[in-house]
Amino acid sequence: MVKSGIVSVRNFFNDPTNIFTAHEMIGSIAGSTATKFTVHYNLFGGSIVALHTDRHKYIFDQIDSLEVTGCFCLTELGYGNNAVKM
Repeated sequence: MVKSGIVSVRNFFNDPTNIFTAHEMIGSIAGSTATKFTVHYNLFGGSIVALHTDRHKYIFDQIDSLEVTGCFCLTELGYGNNAVKM
């Protein structure tokens, strides 16, 4: 997917249906890969797209090429990372 250039974080601006269709296609083949794709493109990439300024635009190409790999951390006050008790 990455090498083909089918999907880009810029799709959030111009073609969000494309990126969500890619999720569905990947999910029908491999759920764990779809989860990684979601974390990288939606949670990480989507956050960069939503919160960027002009000085952050250079990173879009690096996100698309996986030169920069994204992660996302979510925690709730008083729970740390104990998702079971949340």
